[in-house]
Amino acid sequence: MVLAERLAHLVRRTAGLSGVGRGAASAVARARPYAPVIGAFAFCFAVLCAGFAVGLGGSAVGPPQAAGRGHHGHARLTLAQSRGNAALRELGATATLQLAKATAPPAATPAALVDQAPLAAREDFAFAPYWTLAQSGTFSITGLSTLAYFSIDVNPNGTLDESGPGWTGFQSQDLANLITRAHAAGERVVLTVTDFAQSSLNALTSSPTAPATLSAALIPLLQNKSLDGVNFDFEGNGSADQAGLTNLISSVAGSLRAADPHWQITMDTYASSAGDGGGFYNIQALAPAVDAFFVMDYELNLAGTPSSSSPLTSGQFSSQTTLAQYTAAVPASKVILGVPFFGIDWPTNNGTMAATATGGAADIPDSQAQGNGPEYWDPVTHTAWTSYQVGGQWHESYYEGENGLYDISQLVAHAGARGVGIWALGMETKDAQMIASLDGISPGAPPGTGPSSTSSSAPVMAAPSGAGGPAGSALSGGAGGPPAPAAASAPAGPGGGSGGGGSGTAAAPGSAPTPAPTTTTAPPFITGVYNGATVALTAIPSSQVLGIVPAGTLSNFQTNETAYSCLNGATLNVYDNVNGKAVAEAVTPTDCVGQDFQLP
Repeated sequence: MVLAERLAHLVRRTAGLSGVGRGAASAVARARPYAPVIGAFAFCFAVLCAGFAVGLGGSAVGPPQAAGRGHHGHARLTLAQSRGNAALRELGATATLQLAKATAPPAATPAALVDQAPLAAREDFAFAPYWTLAQSGTFSITGLSTLAYFSIDVNPNGTLDESGPGWTGFQSQDLANLITRAHAAGERVVLTVTDFAQSSLNALTSSPTAPATLSAALIPLLQNKSLDGVNFDFEGNGSADQAGLTNLISSVAGSLRAADPHWQITMDTYASSAGDGGGFYNIQALAPAVDAFFVMDYELNLAGTPSSSSPLTSGQFSSQTTLAQYTAAVPASKVILGVPFFGIDWPTNNGTMAATATGGAADIPDSQAQGNGPEYWDPVTHTAWTSYQVGGQWHESYYEGENGLYDISQLVAHAGARGVGIWALGMETKDAQMIASLDGISPGAPPGTGPSSTSSSAPVMAAPSGAGGPAGSALSGGAGGPPAPAAASAPAGPGGGSGGGGSGTAAAPGSAPTPAPTTTTAPPFITGVYNGATVALTAIPSSQVLGIVPAGTLSNFQTNETAYSCLNGATLNVYDNVNGKAVAEAVTPTDCVGQDFQLP
């Protein structure tokens, strides 16, 4: 198998929606780039997706179908969209800010960047939301290239909203200090401006004076704060505003470049937008106006009925599909793939990957997920997860871990895209290691796959009320919804992040986790016969495999790990890997699951 064929083979392994136990409840809704296409029986309450219009201080509006979401009620499957920043900001936007007003200006853009191209050769773009400014002094920003302050709202007439927490944060000393620190590290800082209300977007994109008004407001703001450009986060639905939005962005971008040709101009867009000609964005028409698109690839989701037997599959869409559609529509150098520093938490009937969900899901920041329990690895969906108990009730958190982020970095590099993005700083505890993974530095082998059995808990379907969001949705706290996130947590999404606190709180939604329970886990093993001897195998991410030379076959595959047990007795092809160790490979559809196993 030549190298080109091998790489093509890797990217063909598009993913399925990961589940709480791949036969139970959908937990991580974004497809993995290299995982196999799988059919999962999943419990899934509808989550807000990109098409929803969210008021600046309110909840989502309109019935589920009105947003153009993919859903599969009554065996009907349609294409899902990724959530945007609008759907994820709501929880964090309620935070009360107590920030001192700036008394000292930020440091100017360093001379090394002043006359450079607006984008780094390899972009590592991260949002810094206003609700995390108080902790921004602890952010690990090494390895980043651009920080985007999120955000100031745009009014329907093109003026800026000089009130509310976003404006308070913009005027704070904390932001000035963050700009100074980023500039000292040779990194750009840009301002995100937002509009998430459909009625406001309709007026903004149709106003003949709004482009000039917005340009006149932005230019002195950037100059006075020594900022390095603008990130536009305008999220609506339908195609009626396409032409007006393109005109608005093109006109404002022209004015900004006339003021400073080195300012960076980016725009946040939905993961499905490049392949959706009838959506809110005309990607090809917008491309000449922006330096890059920040593609909000946080979750590709399908809304389901509240039944543990609802079928889910995301073989129809994945991160690889997102990149393929964008790089077919615009130059790959204009594509930044945004990933989440947040996850999803479910109440379940036990603590294994075969668990069944017993209630709705809640978005939680990685800082919370990472503290809920020991990190495990789902090798089918390339997702970090953990399980823990609160008062006898099992929970499972599925989230972005270092190994999953590394896989994304490899997919982006293979596609030739400009880089990766993060929603959002302040939502993680192992930030330096996570950013390093996105920079393409391998974190090493993933952890084990988790317990094979645990005690069961009584189903808990109700949850505390008052958390906001539609009942039964991923942001809901009403009856039948998820437990409310910990009070200290902020939202989880950029321009769409819900759950972002970054307080490092290890408590699960509503309560601190109890000590790790006693399990009856049998020692995991994976073996096979190679060259006449029984050898132990280690599951490794396919992104770490570039073997090009056939090295025989491995027979009598045996394991007690649920993820691979369907391979028992199978014969797999073996290849010499670039690290000097051979790799046995299971490939769908020939095999029941796709996975690479390293030989000793």
